[in-house]
Amino acid sequence: MIKIFKDSLKISYSNIIMATPLLVFLLLLNVYLVIAKNAVKALPSTILFCVTLLLMVSAFLAGWLYMIKSAVGAYNNSTEADSEYTGLLKEFLVGIALNIKSFLGFCLLYLLIADIVFISVYNVGLKLIGSIGISVTQFVSATEAPVAMQALLESLTKEQLLKINYWYLLIFLAVQIFSLFTMFWPVEILYSAKNPILALFKSVFRVFLHPKVILLFLGINLLNFVLMIFNYITMFNPITYFVMTLVYFYFIVYIFVLLFLYYEEKIKGNSNSVTDSDRQD
Repeated sequence: MIKIFKDSLKISYSNIIMATPLLVFLLLLNVYLVIAKNAVKALPSTILFCVTLLLMVSAFLAGWLYMIKSAVGAYNNSTEADSEYTGLLKEFLVGIALNIKSFLGFCLLYLLIADIVFISVYNVGLKLIGSIGISVTQFVSATEAPVAMQALLESLTKEQLLKINYWYLLIFLAVQIFSLFTMFWPVEILYSAKNPILALFKSVFRVFLHPKVILLFLGINLLNFVLMIFNYITMFNPITYFVMTLVYFYFIVYIFVLLFLYYEEKIKGNSNSVTDSDRQD
């Protein structure tokens, strides 16, 4: 397990160009959202905005994740473990052409399932914990400024504060469980099943068939927690905050490299359920 974490770091470092599409996409996405904020006013423009956003995200995931898969595959097939795979940007376009339909279905299903999970968790929370007594408008207004949030928290009773903690714990557990079972979902699309529904079932079964996946998941969460602490410490200095932002972008690349490498070495290589004859076109 430790070797996979180290090798993923090596692949990410020697193929740092994989961070470029992520940075460019997030910049373009931010610009698009700013423009759309003023342009989207009627129903037709709202529909156009949603469709365009869905296509953008699907195309990016199809190309970028295929890029990462190619880099990991080149690493495993190379004679020198630290060799860099040139031509990754070409793989980005190839990935879009090959997998855009699958990732379009993935994005739609992900939104649908996430909504179902959210509604289910909300209903469970209402029955087990109860309402906090804060309207959605109050909470959204409070999140706009730290001072407003502090004022809102100070106005709450001890019982309300306790309910907030319970709600936070419930939502945290739900997100973690959902993330665990869908962790290999996009990876399965590129390796074993282009059908996103079948890929989802395979991703869920991986957790039961390979319990060590839980250790990988915990390791990723631990790394993310450490980075969040550093990010909080450095956020008051613009320079260090900018550096930590770049580090976090690199961390995102590293996590996906880690997932693909783990899949190739621990799941694909040791599982009879994922073979070339098992691939779905």
